Amino acid sequence: MIHYGKRYNMSRKAANETLKNVLEACNIKSDRINFDLLLIKGLAQTNLVDACKWIAIGFLFLVLISPAALMRNELKVDSGGTITEHIIIEDHKLYKDVFVLKLVGKDIDYDSVCAKNSAGKTMYPIEIDEKSGTVTFPYNNESLTIFIQDREGHSINATLSQYKPDDLPERDENEE
Repeated sequence: MIHYGKRYNMSRKAANETLKNVLEACNIKSDRINFDLLLIKGLAQTNLVDACKWIAIGFLFLVLISPAALMRNELKVDSGGTITEHIIIEDHKLYKDVFVLKLVGKDIDYDSVCAKNSAGKTMYPIEIDEKSGTVTFPYNNESLTIFIQDREGHSINATLSQYKPDDLPERDENEE
């Protein structure tokens, strides 16, 4: 059994000569065996190397499943056990002072759409256009959880993270 914790104070040249003498005493040709190669193979069998191999395998697994995080999520709303409609957040835009959602779905209850900030304060949209499906919330550089319900009482939630105002564009009033 190899004990990795022990350290020996011997030069490589002396260790190589000792290995050659041992191999000659055992009648083994030593010209094909290199002490440096044996030393490197011994170092490669350490716990650190094994841990790094498992970490690399873990990162490879995360890289392989990362496309699943980028898939578009749609929530299917069911009524009485059958799927009747979808509530879909088709698009969203964040500006310095407002957050605009574009919703798709026939049974969306626009009167019940609201948002809550991290302090629990309820906020209502400042503008709703049911024909285009746009809902506009005031944005004060804080995270929001937006609640959207259909007329059957089913709901979806969307979370908006906090962004720095300098990173956000100004809203163009003519923009649709």
